[in-house]
Amino acid sequence: MIHYNVWFDLRDKSEEADDLGIIHALLSELQAAGSITGFQLLQNSATDPAKTKMRRFQALIAFEDDAQFSATFSAQAARGVNTGLHGRVTSLVSDLGIEVEVFRQIASFNPPADPAHLC
Repeated sequence: MIHYNVWFDLRDKSEEADDLGIIHALLSELQAAGSITGFQLLQNSATDPAKTKMRRFQALIAFEDDAQFSATFSAQAARGVNTGLHGRVTSLVSDLGIEVEVFRQIASFNPPADPAHLC
């Protein structure tokens, strides 16, 4: 399992609900097409932006494996990153407000049965 994490801010805070709806529509379309396994949209709960280093929103996007991950990015590149819903999404997020990280699930991790070993 691959977890693609995108932290972002929106350009126009006055259109937040509409903009998040477009992002949700893109991710829903990708999931329905089998291009991603699933997703979650999260909002930073910090009420004072000065008290957090994190962006206001996070999209957690799951891919089953490297093949799905690569195929999805290749397909979007072939369509063009600034076309369709993806193009609309890129126009909504702040150029300076995007951070992306890819995490891979640890395949054979078996935590100790005794919680005392965790201390």
